[in-house]
Amino acid sequence: MVTIFTLTGCQNHDVSESKLNNEKTNFNNTVSDIQYIESNADFYKNGVIFGRDKTMFLDFDTMEKTPLCAIPNCMHNNSNCLANIVGENPIIYNENIYYFSSIAGVEETSDGQKFYIDSKLMKTSIDSSETEIVTDFSDCMPNIPSYYVLKGNELFFTGNDMCPTEDEFGAISYSEVGGTHFLCSINIDTGEYTNYGSIYDGDKKYEMADSSSGANISGIYNNKMYIQYVFMKEDPKKLGIKPEENFTRVNFEFDFDTKKLTESSLPPALYMDNDIYAYPDDETNTTVVIDNDEKYIVPHYDLTSYTAKIINNKIFFSDLWYDLSDMTEHGYGEYNGYEIVTYYDDCYILINGGLNAKITEEELLALG
Repeated sequence: MVTIFTLTGCQNHDVSESKLNNEKTNFNNTVSDIQYIESNADFYKNGVIFGRDKTMFLDFDTMEKTPLCAIPNCMHNNSNCLANIVGENPIIYNENIYYFSSIAGVEETSDGQKFYIDSKLMKTSIDSSETEIVTDFSDCMPNIPSYYVLKGNELFFTGNDMCPTEDEFGAISYSEVGGTHFLCSINIDTGEYTNYGSIYDGDKKYEMADSSSGANISGIYNNKMYIQYVFMKEDPKKLGIKPEENFTRVNFEFDFDTKKLTESSLPPALYMDNDIYAYPDDETNTTVVIDNDEKYIVPHYDLTSYTAKIINNKIFFSDLWYDLSDMTEHGYGEYNGYEIVTYYDDCYILINGGLNAKITEEELLALG
């Protein structure tokens, strides 16, 4: 039986209606048939979904941002507003918004304390705001924030068992970090849930793993999905180094046809799309970019943010960017701290929290 709710708590306020149903916003038209969804990269036709505390939609044509809520006259300032519920990376599919709702805790039973997980994939209609549970599961909690792959109607994500631990007095503690991490999928048309098992158990022999391990989908390359598993072997305080310098990273690839997860021969990536793969080279302290048959060596090495983006033959890091055609180094000038999100209508789209900007190629080059 499908459980159905109706969102009503945001109504009866005299403000303009959300622009989600604007004729210019077509959420069915995603970037590709395989969509990788991460922070500031939840793309649809002419905009992107972003934001943590309140989920917003940024229209690339107008550069206006509106809360991701289709309820007329909503003030978007209470816990019943959809924009305050769906989280950082909701998924739009067939005019519906999909998001996870999960809780974990300890309950008293006749046999003593028992740890539980209650995870649900929720579905809300953009047109009517009617909400239902697609499926529920109790073996793991989806990572938050999580990175997803939507391939057709199959939603892939990572989750963890919350590392429940019972002490000598019977008290149970749990955490989002550590424990066992799983690769999972849900057919969002049928609700069928699949847990493909533990991603990696090689870290279990290290004491620090239980307080440091994590796993997330890192992208799509050559029609395979990649998952990066991270953990610490030793306490960075004892080693006298920064935590980001102490992570061990293990790279896995998932074959969509065989449904097999194997350790990859490629180093963990900073960025990838189906044709491009970029990673930091620890031996040379550079960044290597593989673009089909081309290979670039970028004289930049930064493990602090462990992320990059490649757009228009340029590689953008958190603090600077390089033109791959001549390896010239450039800065962000007045847009320092912004993230280059994408290239749209001959302009670069930038986001920095609640701020945004749209600049041309000439304006980008003039920054420094």
